[in-house]
Amino acid sequence: MNKKRLALALSVPLLSAQMALASGGAENVESRINALEAQIAELKAMLAATQSQTDANAKTLQTTQVQASETASGLETAVATLDSMKGKLSNTEFDYGGFIQLDSITTTYQEGKPGNRLIDDFLVASLIPVSGPGAQTDSYTNTNIHNKTSRVFFKTKTPTDAGTISSHVEMDFMLSGAGDERISNSWNPRLRHAFVKWDYEPGKSVLAGQTWSTFFNVGALPGVLDFVGPVGTLFNRQPMIRWTNGNYQFALENPATRLNSLTGTRLDDAEAMPDIVVRYNGGDGSHSYSLAGVMRTLQYEDRSNLALEGQNDKAMGYGLSLAGKVVTEGKNNLKYMLNYGSALGRYLGLNAFNDGYLNAQGDIETIDQTALTLAYEHYWTPEWRSVFSASVASADNPSMADYAAAGGLAKQYQSFHANLQYLPAPGLMLGGELLFASKELEDGRDGDMNRLQLSVKYAF
Repeated sequence: MNKKRLALALSVPLLSAQMALASGGAENVESRINALEAQIAELKAMLAATQSQTDANAKTLQTTQVQASETASGLETAVATLDSMKGKLSNTEFDYGGFIQLDSITTTYQEGKPGNRLIDDFLVASLIPVSGPGAQTDSYTNTNIHNKTSRVFFKTKTPTDAGTISSHVEMDFMLSGAGDERISNSWNPRLRHAFVKWDYEPGKSVLAGQTWSTFFNVGALPGVLDFVGPVGTLFNRQPMIRWTNGNYQFALENPATRLNSLTGTRLDDAEAMPDIVVRYNGGDGSHSYSLAGVMRTLQYEDRSNLALEGQNDKAMGYGLSLAGKVVTEGKNNLKYMLNYGSALGRYLGLNAFNDGYLNAQGDIETIDQTALTLAYEHYWTPEWRSVFSASVASADNPSMADYAAAGGLAKQYQSFHANLQYLPAPGLMLGGELLFASKELEDGRDGDMNRLQLSVKYAF
């Protein structure tokens, strides 16, 4: 209640009293005065309540003003922070992508069920089952449908005064130990690539992290539907430090030794020195190629018997690779890969052969290995294409006299791929592929597998 309304309220009873006196109604004067005093008291109480509410409103208004001031200050700080971040990120390019792929794989193994289900997902030549000595095994057929080859990546690129700095992180869902086909078919993500690259000058860069081995020319890998591909290809990702200077590359990469023990089982150990890789990338018109070499220090130590000198040994291994691509007509092309070395080991065909073996004295003996892959990609139309590939990998194993378990070592692998792919829209592929692969041991035992793979893939 404001002052004007209060004055009006007081004037009404006063005017009533004056009129009563003027009219001579003395008997009513006293009662009217009492009523007037009561009304005045009530109005005083109303005035006090109004003043209290006014004071409270003023305090609330003051608090609100303080809060608004603090909020405005916080917003100014946030805007300043965003402006600062914008300045830092304005030159950074962000990119992401990947693909979703469904694979339906039906495989027949001529010599029974494989001991490891990994081969049901993609070709692992060393896991092709062979029959036991003098035994005959029934064939085994398995169908496997999965999305585990699907992948996603995230990339950045930032130009600086010192050069361009880029990064790459990529995951898929292969080789996951956590999954259950009976319930959810859920699979854990797996790290494929994770590296940072500094291009400090045009044609010169330093890369640190995990990616394709420098020894492996990815551009020469045939475009088959199988996740890995032919048995004779190099195929390896690992942590490294790589220096690139024009056509030349030099890298120090993660080492690992894999040997056949005296009993034929696999021994894993780690070296003290990294693998050293040198590579040259060349090209002339429609032909691009690479020539690469790797030098390895193999190491084995039997920590259960350190007293025996022969149980602790080191040896040198090496590898050479010539790989390339020749464009024949339009987009049609021929790809090739020739690999040779002593102790190629894990670099070749997903460890198709081990690096070597331990002889009777406990010393490391390396194994010479050779592999050849040829592939032809033909575009029937812009929407239809096929890839045909043939590959062979062999090892010069020791004799039974030099190594008692030599008969159980893999001697040779072969693989043949033929597919037809339909490309109805950018990023979309529907395809089917036939795969024939074989494995032969040193003692003459062998095993074959036949596979039909149907795939749907969408890259984004």
